Amino acid sequence: MSKFDRLQWSQKVAALNERIRGFQANPTPEQLELAISELRAYADAANDGMEIPERFIAS
Repeated sequence: MSKFDRLQWSQKVAALNERIRGFQANPTPEQLELAISELRAYADAANDGMEIPERFIAS
């Protein structure tokens, strides 16, 4: 995995975690939608061929 790919993946993970924390701090429907949207973006990045580090793969 290249440095660029690791940086991209790290940014996706950070954004997803931030949205989830936002929902946990303020569990409104709007925050839930934001968290779901971020999760979809995370999944789309994985489906678009971005290499996923092994530690993020559930077995």
